[in-house]
Amino acid sequence: MSDKTMKAVRYHEHGGPEVLKFEDAPIPEPGPDEVLIRVAASTVNPADALLRSGFTRGMQIPLPMIPGMEYSGIIEKCPDGHFKQGEKVIAFPDKLKAGGCAEYAVTKSAYVGPAPKSIPLTDAAAYPAVATTAWQALFVHGDLKTGQRILITNAAGGVGAIAVQLAKWKGAYVIGTASERSFTVLKSFGVDEIIDYKNEKTTAKLTEKVDFIFNMSPVSQEEVTDLLPLVKEGGTFISGVMPADEDLAKQLGVAYTRMATMQTSDFFNSVTELIDSGLLKLHIAERYPLKELSKAHEKVGSVSGRMLIIVNSDLG
Repeated sequence: MSDKTMKAVRYHEHGGPEVLKFEDAPIPEPGPDEVLIRVAASTVNPADALLRSGFTRGMQIPLPMIPGMEYSGIIEKCPDGHFKQGEKVIAFPDKLKAGGCAEYAVTKSAYVGPAPKSIPLTDAAAYPAVATTAWQALFVHGDLKTGQRILITNAAGGVGAIAVQLAKWKGAYVIGTASERSFTVLKSFGVDEIIDYKNEKTTAKLTEKVDFIFNMSPVSQEEVTDLLPLVKEGGTFISGVMPADEDLAKQLGVAYTRMATMQTSDFFNSVTELIDSGLLKLHIAERYPLKELSKAHEKVGSVSGRMLIIVNSDLG
């Protein structure tokens, strides 16, 4: 660590949003395979809130912890030469080292990629984690093909909104579940059908089986399992949250995966190209200054769209 300090938000113990403290912290120093990034913006990710609350699934969380699992910024130092000083980048670090809610952050070069040129650098923070998750679900864990019918649950969420657009880009017929407040946004993303999950039961509303289900709804395992019969035999079911019943999936002839997102920048170039070509849009609902991170954490789960944490708007 450097003797110099920066402004950061940290938590020294697990708990509610009130444990988040805006304070001085040492500026980290990058190792041989790492970069030091001057942060423009970060986001509030539901996983950030889970880790803050103490839901660690047995993982050892180093305290104090700086949240922020995805961010954008400018390269300050890069010992391995993968990036040049001053280069605009986005990052999706190891979640146990997060770090985006600070003026400076360190992560491995392998978790960093070039930022889109067509949008402000602060806005670019809204996509690294969600786009990586959506891309891996549709094209790595699954093999979505042109003309297939796909159901995306929680379609207006951070991951779901990107998945809708990637599926449309691939040429699929897209059905999404969402609440009425998100209908306009989803229609602008090209969704073909919307199921109002607050007033309609998906298993009753979906009368024709689909080729692919990508589940991002934070519901019970029983509710996730109820979706399995909606997939055609030989179809695909990917869940990024609660698992489904694997035995039932086998009985139904459905290829089932409970996915965990891999931290890698391999997909950044593809997604960045889609953003710069205007084919992929970001749904940013709210913006907060760094010192108000706790207020943003209070709204996790109640906001449709991404919540940006602005660290340094002067960076672009």
